[in-house]
Amino acid sequence: MKDYRRESKPRTKQIAVYALLLIIVIIAMFGLRRIAKGSIAQDAGAREDTIHAAIVYGPDSYKVMVSEDGNDSIIGINYHLLEGLQEALGVKVSLHPVIDRDAAIKKLADGEYDIFASLPADSYLKQEFLTTRDVYLDRMVLLQKRNDNGTLPARSALDLDGDTIHIEKGSAAKRRLENLKKEIGGTITIVEEPELSEEYLAIKVAKSAWKFSVVNEKTAKKMKEQYPDLDYSTPVSFTQFQVWALPQGRDSLLHLVNDYLEQRLTSND
Repeated sequence: MKDYRRESKPRTKQIAVYALLLIIVIIAMFGLRRIAKGSIAQDAGAREDTIHAAIVYGPDSYKVMVSEDGNDSIIGINYHLLEGLQEALGVKVSLHPVIDRDAAIKKLADGEYDIFASLPADSYLKQEFLTTRDVYLDRMVLLQKRNDNGTLPARSALDLDGDTIHIEKGSAAKRRLENLKKEIGGTITIVEEPELSEEYLAIKVAKSAWKFSVVNEKTAKKMKEQYPDLDYSTPVSFTQFQVWALPQGRDSLLHLVNDYLEQRLTSND
């Protein structure tokens, strides 16, 4: 006959060990959050326990999806990652959707924003700001509308000589197009649009208000779903890492954000 009293002792010990481990995990989680808050507070320019994040407005970064039943929702890679950052660090993340990237970059440099999500990791960005690990990959493409006979106004960069291209104000596309002008030895008029997001640039091209625009490929792909005549088959840049930028001097926050992104993005692979 089994002696259940003897068996109950090991089980009791196991339960006690599991309970102790659970308590340690909970304490560690709260400790990490307190460390995060302390690190953020010690950073130059930090304000209370709030991270102010500029976020690019666009279909793949931050976009409000309006529903007829009133249950609107927000989509976008950067939006969901910043929401997760708030939970992971236990601090408030205040989102500031931006269209004028140039103005937002200046505010980032002045410390009004703590994070800018996201920008292409070019040499200018790495020189002027702290940058995180890569968040996703993208590249700049020429956006144009097919002619009635199905042909393209520009089949290569050489066809852009003498034409006008519209871009977001502050976009890295300006530096790329300036280099492209030198490469083809021609003239390209670059018009920066201060109040239009890439999404609206695409709409302008789709409705034949403009001939050309340069946007990120992910945006172009989304917009083509709505406007099938749009074409984005001509790349303007190589594939680039898209990263979050932080002001100089925010090294502690950068370390915390990188740890979070590493864990979050690696787990999604």
